[in-house]
Amino acid sequence: MAAIEERLAQALGEKDYAEFKRSFRRIAELQARVGIFPPAGHVELGMSTTTQETKTMPDPERDDVIDDELLAGVRAVQRAFFHRINPLRAELHGYCRRLTGNVWDAEDLLQETLTRAFARAGDSHQRIERVLPWLLRIATNAYIDGWRRPAPIPMEVPDRASGSGADPLEVRDALGEVATLLPPQERAAVVLKDVFDLPLAEIAAVLGTSVGAVKAALHRGRGRLAAPQEVRQEALGRRPAPDRAVLESMADAFTAYDIDRLTALLLADASSEVVGMVYEVGAETMRNGSIHHTLVLESDVRYRAEVRDFDGEPLILLWETPVDGSAPEAVADILRIDTADGGIARMRWYFFCPETLTEVIGALGLPARVHGYHL
Repeated sequence: MAAIEERLAQALGEKDYAEFKRSFRRIAELQARVGIFPPAGHVELGMSTTTQETKTMPDPERDDVIDDELLAGVRAVQRAFFHRINPLRAELHGYCRRLTGNVWDAEDLLQETLTRAFARAGDSHQRIERVLPWLLRIATNAYIDGWRRPAPIPMEVPDRASGSGADPLEVRDALGEVATLLPPQERAAVVLKDVFDLPLAEIAAVLGTSVGAVKAALHRGRGRLAAPQEVRQEALGRRPAPDRAVLESMADAFTAYDIDRLTALLLADASSEVVGMVYEVGAETMRNGSIHHTLVLESDVRYRAEVRDFDGEPLILLWETPVDGSAPEAVADILRIDTADGGIARMRWYFFCPETLTEVIGALGLPARVHGYHL
């Protein structure tokens, strides 16, 4: 037990480990109150084995709330888990990118995979060997689940100019784009073999099928790719284009550090997601959370917002300049915005998504500055 505590403390750091231990005790308390107990001989972290009182009736004033202490412990454990798998994230992102054929869908699939992996790890009672294939299998299942789910139908069909040729990203990442022509099982088999060069047996394990089925999927998939087919731009039309005037107003308010004007653009029930880090709902929550953090607490840099088009979609780029002049201005964040009724309905910040930032900013021919996966 002491060895486990020592390893957790090293992984989490002193502050996060203290939060984790407090939350561990809180979990034990909740288990006791609803009549759920650990198995005989169980020893809690930092605690001696004691007899617990049985409380079979939950307290209605407390059991409908997940308190701050418990949430802090969950975040601490999540950080430790992600710290362990972060060295594999670039490869995992590359797999998601080739499966989806779209930079935004790839990041969504990556985040869904990380969420599922964290939950799956919580259900595991044995060591997870060969973590990358384990993650690839989770990503594959998440991708196939998304494929089976009916695509949402936009309430409004945006006006779009006719295409004027292939997108540079589609040309540069030919495998990822052409793979969109394949059904999901064939697509995954081709990417795992031709990009990751996994053995057939390992591909079968990732896909949850037999080696014979993998061979058949590879044969069909390569046959489809050998035939001339027109590449479809699936990403366009999947979501309504945001109101460019709203984005321009947001960029102006952001650059002016005008928090009141920026908040006024938010719908009352707007949401904000710092992808992989923070999720907020409500204009005031966003004002006091991500917006305050960016425009008030980050005093060592100065931001400038600009609207740019990427793949037919207007985005907001955040240019960052250190106030001490130690580095030139560079794009450090991208915001994707959904608008409705003349306001902002949803914001997604990609600050902690270095692969996505590098690809999009690079395609725009601009200097990028990435900051890793977390603070």
